[in-house]
Order: sequence, then C-alpha cells, then structure tokens
Amino acid sequence: MKGRNAQVARILTILDLLDGAAASGLTVGEIHDRIAERGHEASKRTVYRDLEALAQAGFPLFPEGEGESESRWRLDRTTRIHEYLVLTARELFALFLARGALKPLEHTPFYRDLEGIFNKLEERLGKKQLEYLESLDAELKFEPGPAWGLALNPDLLETLRAACSEGHVVRAVYYSVNSQKESERNLGPHYLYYAKGGLYLVAEDLADRKVKIFAIPRFKSAEMTGTAYEGRVVTPEELFTGAMNVYNGAKPEEIVIEFDESASQYVRERRWHASQRIVGLDQGRIRMQLEVGSSPELVAWILSFGPTARVISPPELAERVAEKAMETVKAYGKVKD
Repeated sequence: MKGRNAQVARILTILDLLDGAAASGLTVGEIHDRIAERGHEASKRTVYRDLEALAQAGFPLFPEGEGESESRWRLDRTTRIHEYLVLTARELFALFLARGALKPLEHTPFYRDLEGIFNKLEERLGKKQLEYLESLDAELKFEPGPAWGLALNPDLLETLRAACSEGHVVRAVYYSVNSQKESERNLGPHYLYYAKGGLYLVAEDLADRKVKIFAIPRFKSAEMTGTAYEGRVVTPEELFTGAMNVYNGAKPEEIVIEFDESASQYVRERRWHASQRIVGLDQGRIRMQLEVGSSPELVAWILSFGPTARVISPPELAERVAEKAMETVKAYGKVKD
C-alpha cells in the first residue's frame, strides 16, 4: 500500500492503538513499534508528523512530557455529537472515509437523509478537523458497486418497510418477468434486502405459501392491510446460502470450475461465495468448488470470464453455459475464420 492510502490506513491504526491504550498514553517509539507489528512501514519521524497533524486538525489528541521522543500521546476517546450519540475519534474518522461507499444510494430516498446526517456531524466538528478529514477523503476512493438505476418511490418503499416492521400483510400489484404480466398478490413481509445494487422484498406469497424475492422497482402499488402476518421469518442465511446472488430457485449442488492462468490470480483475490474452495493446478491454473444452485445468475457469472473459465461438473451446467455462449456468438452474426 503506497501514498495517501497507506497514510490513511496508518492513521486508523494509530487511533486504534491510542483508543485502547492506558490512560497514560503511548510514546512515539511505542506507537512506531506497534504499527510495525501490524504491517505499516514508517519512521518514528513520520509517526510524529501523523500525530501532530491529527492534533492540529482538532482531534482530541494531547502530548504530555518534554521532547519528541519522551512525550506520551493521549487520546480523549469520545466526541459528543448529541446527548445520546458519542463517537470515538476512530469511529468518526472511519465514518467520514466510508462516505463514498454510500454512493449507490444516491438516487434513492435514503440518500437525502444520509446527507442530512453528515451535515449535522459537520456542524459539530471544528473547521480544521473537517478540512483534514476532507483532504484524506479526497485521496481514498471506494468502488461503490452497482448503483440503483431506477428511482424508487419513497411512499411505496415506506409502505413496505412499515409492513415488515409491523408484521402486516401487504396487498400489492407486481410485475413478473417470468409471466410478463402484472398480478395482484397478498404477501407476508419478512424484510427488505439489498444485494448487488438492487433492493428486494423477501416475503411469503400467500397464494402458494412460498417465500420469494420481489424486486422493489417491479411493484406497481402496495398497501398495508390490517391483517397480521403470522408466518415464520426466514433468515438471509437460510434463504441465500445456496444462491450466487438473490436467485434461490435451484437446489444447491457441487459446482466445479477450472480457470486458466490469466484469470487465476483475479479469482483467488475475491470471495465469490461462502462455500468456495480453491486448489492450485499445473501451469498456473486453479480449480474452484462451490455449493450453489445451478441458476441463470451462475451461468452469467461463469460466462463473464469468457474462455478463461471452464465448467468441469455437473455436465448439465457445462451444456447450459455452452448453449448461452453459442447464442451470444449468433447474436453477433457469423464468426469468420
């Protein structure tokens, strides 16, 4: 890790150490040795400059004693935002740095409320402290993931949220992609679920008594009835254990995929599913085993790797992937030799 990102990580570690230190604090040398144990490369002089910068920015950080090497640095652990909201310096620092991770919510009813929270926090910070946080934030960027492409109806969203909270049946008109039509449904709401840039309602369809996942943008209308829903709420762990994303219609089975050398490092670096197991093969190749349902989402994920991924088993999945690959070729017309 280099540059400003390394500085941000180092400062978070320093704040963590001081937050957990004894009331007498820590010397620069002690901090230097402890951050080195956690993998940070920095001189004692650099650590001292970090501490001074935090103190000058307004963080409740105080040196006690004479000289750079002898002073013990002590952190006043809390910042009072409100009578009932008290944050540590590290919590406040992390909160502002994580602000960029909330960008997927920008076009939703939530984002305005989140901005309001940050505006209130900024009012409680000193000017220097805020400028320091913003200068670091400008150098540390988050990949926010997929953003919601459709604006959500705030009234409909509030109705579904309230129904989940109060446990009342929802009467809704919902558009199904499978049937290509709208229909009225009575749903027993469990909870709202955010995944891969989409917001869903997990609910029991009272017509067939099955728990299903409903995409929020496909609701045409929804109203909370006065009928209490008394079904058992299924946890996300129960519902999505065998799913690659939110599709859980297929029974989990062992999936084996091999990746060639050009994709192996990328695949190794990420956690694609809780069940994944990876073993190395010859010539830089790897083999991944998963316990998931053979779904359209799984097929699309495998195809995203192109020719660098090959399904070993089950053979039915390999055939589906091959069929979809051929359909893609046909969509682009005849391929010339």
